[in-house]
Amino acid sequence: MSHMNDAAAFPPRKMTMAELAKLADVDVSTVSRALNDSPLVKEETKRLILNIAAETGYAVNASARNLRRQSSEAIGMVIPLRPESGQTIADPFYLEMVGAVSQAASEKGYDLIVSIPRDDETIAERRLLQTGKADGLIVIGQAGMAGRLDDIGPLARKVVVWGGRAGNMNYTLVGSDNVEGGRLAADHLLSLGRQQILFLGPINLPEVKLRHQGFLKAHAEHGQDWNENLILEVEFGAKNAFEDVIQLLESGKKFDAIFAASDVLAMSALLALNARGVRVPEDIAVVGYDNIAQAGMATPSLTTIDQNIAQGGQLMVEKLLAQLAGETVDSELTSTQLIVRGSSGGFMQA
Repeated sequence: MSHMNDAAAFPPRKMTMAELAKLADVDVSTVSRALNDSPLVKEETKRLILNIAAETGYAVNASARNLRRQSSEAIGMVIPLRPESGQTIADPFYLEMVGAVSQAASEKGYDLIVSIPRDDETIAERRLLQTGKADGLIVIGQAGMAGRLDDIGPLARKVVVWGGRAGNMNYTLVGSDNVEGGRLAADHLLSLGRQQILFLGPINLPEVKLRHQGFLKAHAEHGQDWNENLILEVEFGAKNAFEDVIQLLESGKKFDAIFAASDVLAMSALLALNARGVRVPEDIAVVGYDNIAQAGMATPSLTTIDQNIAQGGQLMVEKLLAQLAGETVDSELTSTQLIVRGSSGGFMQA
């Protein structure tokens, strides 16, 4: 009578965490922290534990671990697109922001779920947070969201917002210093001798309102009045920006510079100026905002305000994870920088 192979009859028992701790000569809590990539464990110790785990076939059951930690190991990113804006997820600003947040989340061991709320949704946390699909949310922009964000109550500790300071906020905000960004743009144009600067953008949005405040601040610093009629309110989607700038040129309204609240709007303005034979920057100088990758490839290359999207993405992820760990965090503004290129006729900069 043949005997069954013992190994086949009795598959090897899975190693326990206690046994793994004994082999590594550490306590069980250290093993647990090391397997969860905790910063509390020295890198050397972490490597030792992970090597022993690999050699002995110790496997961490991710779903069981998530259940114990009540964690999905995913971050939700909510992009509230307004139909009237004409913006889509393919907007260069959104693509760069998704890339920045995704990179920062990945470095922390988190996946990213991108969500575009439906019109009738109060806020996407109903789906993402309450179903456990995401541990926390990053909301990009306050467009049409200000009231809803203020009403999220205890869920605020699970949310970080990219935008501009607006009233008394009960949520954590990360954004560029929009006032300083607007001031830098106008100061640059005024310093070049431009006197009639057109402001282009959706001034009802918190971020744009702050950019406009900085724009006015620079005029005051230069002792120069700004003509309130020199404003063209167009949505970020830029679907009408080209036609609107063309109409403004044909109306005979005089201006010698444009400050656009986004690079996409600025590039639409460049196309309109070119179509009407207006020389940039000789006749009209143009400055944008965002410093998207395409800005340097525009014709002429676009002077703009860099709001450091990569740093913004990293800060949002760090602050969100700190909040989820029970820490108290402060809102923070990233610094803005003027990037001078051909469209304003200043010195050239990459």
